[in-house]
Amino acid sequence: MQKKIYNTILKKLDRYIQLPINCNTIHSNRRIFEILLQTTFLNQFVETTVKENGYYSDGICSADTVFKRIKTHGWNKVLHDFKIINLQLFNEWIDRPKKKVYLAVDYHNIPRYIKKKRNWKPRKKKCDDIAKIVHSKKQSGTHNFHRIISADIVEDEKFTIDFEPVFPDAIRSEITTCLIEKTKKMINIKAVLMDREFFAASTVSSLQEEKIPFVIRAIKTKRTNNFLEDFKEDKSNWKVYEYEFNKTSHSSRKRQRIKVKTNLVIVDNSKVERIHAEKYDEDERYFMFITNVLINSQETAFQLARDFRKRWGIETGYKTKKQFRGKTCSLSYAVRLFFILLSFVLYNLWISINSKLKNRIWDIRPKHLHITAALMAFFCLIQIISRRTFIEK
Repeated sequence: MQKKIYNTILKKLDRYIQLPINCNTIHSNRRIFEILLQTTFLNQFVETTVKENGYYSDGICSADTVFKRIKTHGWNKVLHDFKIINLQLFNEWIDRPKKKVYLAVDYHNIPRYIKKKRNWKPRKKKCDDIAKIVHSKKQSGTHNFHRIISADIVEDEKFTIDFEPVFPDAIRSEITTCLIEKTKKMINIKAVLMDREFFAASTVSSLQEEKIPFVIRAIKTKRTNNFLEDFKEDKSNWKVYEYEFNKTSHSSRKRQRIKVKTNLVIVDNSKVERIHAEKYDEDERYFMFITNVLINSQETAFQLARDFRKRWGIETGYKTKKQFRGKTCSLSYAVRLFFILLSFVLYNLWISINSKLKNRIWDIRPKHLHITAALMAFFCLIQIISRRTFIEK
């Protein structure tokens, strides 16, 4: 079974990612991908992987060779190749949805730790990823991140359909709308579920212009708090208010003043879940969100509140992707992007493999029809070690 899984992963990378090879090259791309996969599944550095392999096998390529191949390939080509692999995986996905589904869109911040540069000791190595860094609130001990926006199906069957890197000069509303428009060509969207980061006039305006149904969790502001106080006094189970964004709510680059009207919905979670109100925290009891979906009954409002919880599927998916991400100290954005997108593709491969096992597409008959992400990584590591130990010796 481990051989089948590992070969499936390796063939995808070897077929669609053609790293540049010189005429005097000794190591094939397949060898490079084996090192990268071992690094990924062990969540360690490439240098550590190369050193470990050198103990029991000769002719292992150096970490510099791995980095040079990827850097020569370029980050634009890396992004293009991984998008092709991801599209191929989606087309081969057995559980591809045929009806309308909920789509979750969110940002993934991957920490980028930067050492302070001394004035008397300038950096000697070329560093091209600094310009791609996005600054945000402190997380994991840093304010610097490489940011990726992704669109995920968050129904019973989950899948990352598309992704896009986000740079400091990017206009959030445009990149979000563009990503959703691409996914609309592949699936039928019931509604797009988004967190508070997308609670902005520019984003809502773009979504409404493209007629994309959305549900966005509301930020607690002075105006939303006024609506919330009115809702509490009214002692209703649910209520819809007309909400207009302030004129100053705009993106950082487009400074035009815009007015955007939408619906603010407030729901009492204790009534939704039929749980006594005393068991709820004050902040958790009332759920506020903005939407352009027609809400004309209590049942519709309650169902949207329940369905919004599916958005957590993209958060749990991100935690799984972290299990498939290797580490690097490389100063090249191409190398860092390669590791990030490799984790996205491996996540989808894991989902695709489980889909084949569940539908019995493969001849393998495992005891359990579902393998965990950690178990898949373990199977691949067994195959890598056995190949190194028994075949090459």
